[in-house]
Amino acid sequence: MMLGLTLRSMLGRKVSIALTVVTLALSVALFLTVERMRIAVQESFDGSVSGVDVLVGARGSELSLLLYTVFQIGDAAPSMRWTSFEEVVQDDRVDWAVPISLGDSHRRYRVIATTSDYFEHVRVGRNRPLAFRAKTDSLLRGFGVVLGAEVVRALGYQIGDALTIQHGLASAGDESHKHQPFIVTGILEATGTPVDYGVLVHIRAFEAIHEGWTGSVPGTGLDRHEGITDRTAIDLSGPDFEPSLLTAVYVGLKSKRRIFQFIEDIEDRDRSEPLTGVLPGITLSQLWLLLATAESAMLLFSVLIVLVALAGQMTLLVATLDLRRREIAIYRAMGAQPITVAVLLVLESMVISVCAAGLGLVLTLLGTLTAGQVLGGFLKLELSAVTLSAGQVQALLAFVVVSAVTGLIPAFMAYRTSLQDGMRARF
Repeated sequence: MMLGLTLRSMLGRKVSIALTVVTLALSVALFLTVERMRIAVQESFDGSVSGVDVLVGARGSELSLLLYTVFQIGDAAPSMRWTSFEEVVQDDRVDWAVPISLGDSHRRYRVIATTSDYFEHVRVGRNRPLAFRAKTDSLLRGFGVVLGAEVVRALGYQIGDALTIQHGLASAGDESHKHQPFIVTGILEATGTPVDYGVLVHIRAFEAIHEGWTGSVPGTGLDRHEGITDRTAIDLSGPDFEPSLLTAVYVGLKSKRRIFQFIEDIEDRDRSEPLTGVLPGITLSQLWLLLATAESAMLLFSVLIVLVALAGQMTLLVATLDLRRREIAIYRAMGAQPITVAVLLVLESMVISVCAAGLGLVLTLLGTLTAGQVLGGFLKLELSAVTLSAGQVQALLAFVVVSAVTGLIPAFMAYRTSLQDGMRARF
């Protein structure tokens, strides 16, 4: 009965109530969207390097190497020698090692030159292996290419299609590799990681298309395999196509207890080529520490917006209280106790907050999807988180409670209003 009475009273002021609900909903949506995107970014980043114990590259910044090699963000990392990769493979502590070479692209999607071991050892999410939506037996043999899910979605490739890659990243019109087309031999399932945006080729095929090059100047060996029908059957196992340089190496160790000793040996200055060993998890933790201040400032900004909106709700209830003197007096004349009138106002405040929270959740979903598409394309990550965390649920409950508390001030004012005051005419 109290709820029905409250709703009927609110319908009499539906325009002002609706504006208040929308204002509160927007503040809730902003707070939840910021928090959800923060969590989604962290989970997606952490899931992109699952299963890799150490990332080895040329001597330089650990964070830059990780961002460029794994997430394809930032400037190109220095190259390391192929002989150093062979030394890593021959280390007794190493269980597996996957070479990675970057530098070229296909219609803005970066080319990842590696070996077939990439699909066997690299994991995503919570140690989930890569799965294929479609594939042939060739995969990365010869000039075969495996495409990520986002590449296929955007460009519409199918198994058997031919494509060429461009030299560098900003060379959409570059045709230096036009004589060396690749054949699509595999399409990966979506992973929500940078793998979805990858164009994966064999590292020897990557070396073959640069045969005879001097720096960025094309050589004369571009047409060696021109006109061959089955390009996946081309034999690239000879010494002519052994790479001389690569970007980094994904390493899995036999024992995690030896990981720090392994990194220390890798970074030994007495080596022929000093390298950098990166622990992906620890380096990402350092990244979150660097961003912690910005995250806290954004979260504080969102909380302040919610508080301002709640202050606006309280102001509305207080401002309309004088206009509702006669309504309150009628309630009192019908036998309602002062405490009953106060409860009605608190209940009204709670109804407004619950409606605002519900609408805020809908707006949050839309905001997350929109922001996920924009940021996901830039970060090459899946950011469309659809579930609420425990902290977000607690924040919503706290919002409803605080909203009810803001209703106590007009409720106390109404409690003190006498029947005669409500019936007295004011000029």
